[in-house]
Order: sequence, then structure tokens, then C-alpha cells
Amino acid sequence: MEYKDVIGHDLVVKSLKKACENHKMSHFYIFEGQQGLGKRSVARVFAKTLLCEKKGIEPCNNCNSCYKFDNRIHPDFKEVYPEKDIIKKGQIDELIKFINSSPFESEKKLIIIDEAHLMNKEAQNSLLKSLEEPPNYIHIILVSSDTKNLLPTIRSRGQQIRFYPIEGDKVADYLLNTLQVKKEHALFLSKLSNGSLGRAILLSESEDLFIRRDWLLELIDGLIRKEGFRIFAAVDYFYSNKDFTEELLQILMLWFRDLAVYKMTKDINFVINRDKEEFLLKQSFMDFELINDIIEKIQETSLNIQMNVNFQLAIETMLLKIQGEV
Repeated sequence: MEYKDVIGHDLVVKSLKKACENHKMSHFYIFEGQQGLGKRSVARVFAKTLLCEKKGIEPCNNCNSCYKFDNRIHPDFKEVYPEKDIIKKGQIDELIKFINSSPFESEKKLIIIDEAHLMNKEAQNSLLKSLEEPPNYIHIILVSSDTKNLLPTIRSRGQQIRFYPIEGDKVADYLLNTLQVKKEHALFLSKLSNGSLGRAILLSESEDLFIRRDWLLELIDGLIRKEGFRIFAAVDYFYSNKDFTEELLQILMLWFRDLAVYKMTKDINFVINRDKEEFLLKQSFMDFELINDIIEKIQETSLNIQMNVNFQLAIETMLLKIQGEV
């Protein structure tokens, strides 16, 4: 893995390279941002760079250190992962032993703690002691998609580097050119994933995603034509697919966004669901105000479900709004 393999995050990479060039690397970083952005990949390249014998702004990929890093046998590199969705104090205690021993081969030691927010309180307090006065040879990188669950005292000690969603065209290009995803599907997935390449890749591997989309479009078509009987079957469908609630609501959001755009422009090139022009034509009679109200209701439904409001009631109310009954 090299920086050239990283999709997006040009400013982050530039900043890390600059730190190496000026020899002003922090002993403690926090890489934060939503899941699937590539934070861990960047952390690994940065760690590999700091351990590289050439001491450049990126790894040389030719020295013994780079070879050992790529083969995961470098004695001065340690990566910690959650075990059953938690990082316990025992794992951090073992890590502290690694921190307190001098480097074996390099001048530095590098540590990455992935999903660091899953450290329990005891583990975080144990790590905190090592962060107060870290040895000069230590560099620690916490990777997290939920930094609010890190102790304030930990957050305040780290140099926080924010990772933002990747540009949609870069995600789509990767899906199209690397994974050979259909062009129309690549565009749709790049939007559905909210700029998360990792999530886009997972979605591209789903056999049922586009089946669920087709089901939703048929449902919408029936609801706006006042086929009220569909609501009861739809609530059951949402309930039996609870694990995909966020995905289903996002598909609905993208669809009604497309409907508004297509109604205004009549140009398929401006929409995300480009392979569904037939449905857009059939549904473009809907009133703009109703479309906007539906979009707001979908957003409200998503928030209500996150707040554990009655699931069935939230879905029923949203479907009634689509039908134009509330």
C-alpha cells in the first residue's frame, strides 16, 4: 500500500508528507471520520513511511523495513483491533509493554489502534497514562469513526486529522474501473454510500441491493396511485428487513431527490437513478411541494428510528405521506 493507492484525501496526505519533510511528526494522532473512508489505510502508509529506512516523505518499498511491514512481520509495528466489538484493558496493558521497550530494528515504534472508540473506560484510562509522557521513539495513531466516545483527556492530547467523505466521482470511477461495476450502478452506489469507498465496495457485492431498490420503486408507484393496500405489506417488509432500514431510507431519499430534479429538468443526465427513467416519467406528475414534504418526512423517519421511536408507527406515517394522505 502506498499513498498513490489512496482514493481521495489529498489534503490529509499532503499534510502527513509535509510533517515528514519537516521532521515534525506528532507522537499521537487521532484519525477521525465516518467508516469506510480509508483512515486505516492512510494510517498504515504513514506508519510504514516513519519506519522506512530511507526516511523520506513516503515509503521507498525497497528497504528491509518496508518488506517486513508489507509482510506484517515488522517487530516495531503493532496494530490493535477490537475483539467482539470491544478493546479491553488487557489488550492495552500488553500494548504498554510494547511501548515501554526500545525499538528492535528501527529508530521508531508505530502503533495503530483501529476503532479506538471501542476501548472501554478502563482501557482508555490505561492508555492515557502512556500518552502523558510518551517515549521519544513512539508514534500512536488512533483510528475512529466515533470520537465522542473517547475520553476528553485523550482527545485533547492527540493531533486530530479529519477525514471527509470522498468525492462521488472518485468513488464511482473506482467501482467502474477497478471492480467493473456497471456505469449506472457505480453512480448510484457512489451516492448511496455517502462518500464512503468501503461501504460502496460492500454495497457493490450485495446481490439483493438492486432487488430492494426495485421493490421500493414498485411500492412508490403503487402508493402515489392510491393503492392503499400496499402499506400493510410494506410495513411488514420494512420490519423483516430492519437491518437494512438505513439503506432503504437512503434509497427513498435519492429517488425523490431524482424525481424533483427530473421533473424540473427532464434531463436524465442530472439524476442518480439513470437506469430507471421509465419510473421517473411515470411519477413526474407529482407536485413539487409534496415531493419536498416527502423528503422531509423520510429525514424525520430516519431520525425517529435512531431515537427508538415506535418503528411501525414511523414507517406507516412515512408511507402515508408518500401516498399523500397526511
